[in-house]
Amino acid sequence: MKIMLLTICLILLFCLLGYWTNRQLEVTKESLTIDALPDTLNHARILHVSDIHFGRLRVPHKKLLAAATKEKPDLIFVTGDTIDRTEDVTLSGIQAVINELAKIAPTYVIEGNHETTSGQYEEWRKLMLDSQATLLENQVISVNLKGQPISLIGLKNGITDLPFEEKAKINSEYPAFILAHHPENFSLYLEHFFIYPIKGIFSGHAHGGQIRLPFIDGLLSPNQGFFPKYTNGPYQLAEKPDTTLFVSRGLANSTFPFRINNKPHLISITLKK
Repeated sequence: MKIMLLTICLILLFCLLGYWTNRQLEVTKESLTIDALPDTLNHARILHVSDIHFGRLRVPHKKLLAAATKEKPDLIFVTGDTIDRTEDVTLSGIQAVINELAKIAPTYVIEGNHETTSGQYEEWRKLMLDSQATLLENQVISVNLKGQPISLIGLKNGITDLPFEEKAKINSEYPAFILAHHPENFSLYLEHFFIYPIKGIFSGHAHGGQIRLPFIDGLLSPNQGFFPKYTNGPYQLAEKPDTTLFVSRGLANSTFPFRINNKPHLISITLKK
């Protein structure tokens, strides 16, 4: 009987902890040091948002928007899974959330696996194209950041490369950044864009490993399995140390309903000389 009561108490505690954690919000601040960064870009700020999974998002909208506003970003990157495949996209309200982010700073969006497997991809795409943000679909665009051009590369779900004629649009004299949902493809992004001035890659998808244990960088994530390698914050590889992968732990969940020791997450990245 005592064992049963103890088990019930532990299950209740686990559920309460998950309920509480899902409604919190953590903003981590990172720096991205770039050689020969133009003076006007020194201290420019990028806010990285991922895995909103609307309408499974449990972080209050006002809390999310207040945190985003407080960071005073110059750009906002939304790196996929804006919706959850189980929701009716047309009723989700995701366009309104994206528009609110776009009021804070120019916002750029890519798709993730939930958009492509929702069975409502075209409906979602139309919502994004009609929003105040810019949807990037396997393309390179030039963006004016504080008076300087930078290149943004937006990759569709699972894509790791672009045709040469598209990559030729990358300005070799200024920093370039990749938005790509899947962090487990880090080495492939480096391989396929090796000769280009890619300074940052922004991904989500891993949900922080869902359950984060002491001294362990996440327990389980999609496409990486147990003890995933890329779940949280900045990563670099020796073959191209001037390119940093930033992985957001995301804002919401998909299949597994709880986050343990893993608060919903935004990353605020400051560019520095």
